[in-house]
This record gives sequence, C-alpha cells and structure tokens, in this order.
Amino acid sequence: MDPIYYGYIAVGVALVGFVAMLTIKIVKNRKRKKQEEAIEKEKTEKNLEIIDDVRYTAETNPVEEQTGDVNVTHLQGDIVLNQNTPVTVDKNGQIKPGKYILISTDANTSSFNIRVGIYVREYKHNQEIVLAEGDTICSVSGSVILR
Repeated sequence: MDPIYYGYIAVGVALVGFVAMLTIKIVKNRKRKKQEEAIEKEKTEKNLEIIDDVRYTAETNPVEEQTGDVNVTHLQGDIVLNQNTPVTVDKNGQIKPGKYILISTDANTSSFNIRVGIYVREYKHNQEIVLAEGDTICSVSGSVILR
C-alpha cells in the first residue's frame, strides 16, 4: 500500500475523532442549559400564583411604597399604570388609542378605581376599557396593567 493512503486514513480518523468530541461537547452544553433553565423555572414558579390566567408574585404587597414598582409578571406589550401617575393617550406615546383589558396587580383586589379625563370609575379585573386620543388615564386606587 502506498504511504499516501496511510496519510489519508490518519486524517480521516482524526476528523472522525474531532467531530465526535465536538458532538459530545454540544450535547453536554445543551444538557447543562436545560438543567439551568429547569432550576430557574422552579425558582420562578415558587414565587408565582396564577389566578384567572394572570401571574402574580406571592408577595403580600405587590406595590413597593418607595419606588412604585410593580412585582406582577406581565406579558410583552403590557403597560403598567402606576398609582397616581397620569398618562396621556397619544398615537406616538406610551399608551396608544384603542381597547385594553384592565388587570389588577394585587391578587386580593378584584376592583379598582381608574380616572379617565375628569371622571373616576370603578373597574373590575379583566374588564375592557376603550381609550381615545387625548384622554388622560390615571390609576387611583393601585397599580394596574393594561393588556
């Protein structure tokens, strides 16, 4: 047999070994990543309470007094109305004109007060509200999510 064939065989064996090692490394990384995601999901689920398909944190006070931050899990595109913070509806603003669903940030509160313009009205959890351009909306009794 010609010596060049031995060279081809050696290169082929080395290539197969390299591909095998690369495959093992990829599989180990994927397995590690899945384990980390499972641990993170478990940590998150321990702190959550799901009521009417809305995810709340298990904390007793979802609104922190100092910052006004809300500790409720919400979806991308949801808008949080912090208590006593008026926002004007504008097509280029944070809240655009349209129909929204109001979601309470407190699992123990099924109704809350919202000021639209100069009128304050009581709304229920999962109730719809229609906002027009130029309206000013403000959550009076607690933070609320617009979905």
